[in-house]
This record gives sequence, structure tokens and C-alpha cells, in this order.
Amino acid sequence: PEEIIPANIEALRRLDKIKEEKIWQKGRVKEYHTELTDVLRTYIERVFNIPSMEMTSDEILRSSQFLKVDKPAAFEGLKQILRLADLVKFAKWNPETVENELSLMNAYLFVNQTKVVEVASPEESKESTEIKE
Repeated sequence: PEEIIPANIEALRRLDKIKEEKIWQKGRVKEYHTELTDVLRTYIERVFNIPSMEMTSDEILRSSQFLKVDKPAAFEGLKQILRLADLVKFAKWNPETVENELSLMNAYLFVNQTKVVEVASPEESKESTEIKE
């Protein structure tokens, strides 16, 4: 059977790849912000069942309002990322280095603060213990 990678692990791996590629440092700022938001949109779809790939940034933020109460820092980070990405992609904004770095840092923060930790059922825990013995 094909192993299903948890959404947070997949997102963190993709963020690591973006960080390693140093896309925006090579002058490809629009591509950097597009990839960053694609990672988060995919993650949001998997974790919260919000069809974010077909939504505008404002629609994503409206659909994620519940995070304002539970995870305000994650919500604010998501808002920063989406707003800056929109400026870059649609208004041809050229962000400062610190803004590009903040978006990546906020992406990691968002994933780590909103990840769903799966807990094994008592039956699964018992089975894995029996297998080891």
C-alpha cells in the first residue's frame, strides 16, 4: 500500500525545498511567492478541507477566520504571506529581503502551529506493541 505522508510533513518538505533553492535571491520573486502560497493552499485543503486552490486570498482568509481565536499568530502569518504574494504577483511589488524571509518564516510557523497530530487508536497501539514483541 502507498504510504500517505501527513500534510504537515509534506508541507515542511516543500518549504525546505523552496528555502534551499533560494528562488527569490536569484531574482525570481514572483515564482518564489507563487510556490510559497501553493504549498500553503495545498496544506489548507488537506488539513481544513477548504478548497483554497480555487479561492482568492481574501476568500481563504474569510474561510480561515476560526484560526483568529485558536491560533491568532498562525492566522496573522497567513495573512502576511497572502497579502505580500498578491502585491508581488498582481501589483509587481518588489519586496525587501526581510519581507521575503518573513513570508517563509511565517509559512513554517503556520504549518507547525496548525498541524494535526494523529493519535493511534488503542487497537492500533496494541497491534504495534504485539508486532514488536
